[in-house]
Amino acid sequence: MGRKLYMKKFSSALIHFVIGALLVLVLWSIAHIVMDINVIPSPFTVLAALPDLANQNIATHVYHSFFRVAAALTLSMFIGLAVGICAAGNNIFARILTSFIYFTYPIPRAALLPAVMLIFGLTNMSKVIMITLIVVYPIIVVVRDSLNDIPKQTRNTLICYGANKLQIFFYITIPWSLTSVISTSRISLGTAVSVLFFTEAYGTRHGMGFFILDAWMRLNYIQMYAGIVILSLSGFVLFIIIDMIENIALKWKKI
Repeated sequence: MGRKLYMKKFSSALIHFVIGALLVLVLWSIAHIVMDINVIPSPFTVLAALPDLANQNIATHVYHSFFRVAAALTLSMFIGLAVGICAAGNNIFARILTSFIYFTYPIPRAALLPAVMLIFGLTNMSKVIMITLIVVYPIIVVVRDSLNDIPKQTRNTLICYGANKLQIFFYITIPWSLTSVISTSRISLGTAVSVLFFTEAYGTRHGMGFFILDAWMRLNYIQMYAGIVILSLSGFVLFIIIDMIENIALKWKKI
């Protein structure tokens, strides 16, 4: 039953991807024909150039970018889940933590990139931390708000059946939180890829952000757009992985 449901969701995602890709190709082709400039090459020329990127060490660039985004999303999920749970409720600690979140949320984290690079160096760690700093806050806030919105009767029902605090935590808090974490992570994936592009513009020679910017600096617009296409495909793969995690972690929703 679970396998059939997963295959159905995968097929649905694949159909959405194909439809979306066709719409992008149509709009891209129209822009290429109407504007008629070399800055916007034909999408079919770009797609035809994709196999040639194997000679450009493209697999290494994809690996580094994929690792950075996947690591940052994973870290954001765990931190967002833990902090969001701690920030829920009306106790003193939750109120202080909420105040800290509200105060630091508006800080432009992108401006912290120089400081992060100085502290952690020009390594994968600095890029993962930078993406995490931007992605984790929405997860924290959504988890906290979702836990605060749990109906009191849901908790009271379990208490009436003799459930202790630990059982309430595992049977209500964690499942409720995971739903928010996975949903918000799916939304935050686009932000993570955008931040990745920004971070890979500095202090690295590996990653799709570096590849795209390098092609742009060399005025090789075909490779530039090819890199954008590959980055989009990598994002799609991450979407599928998040769906797989949801299918495993939230089986109770299918019951």
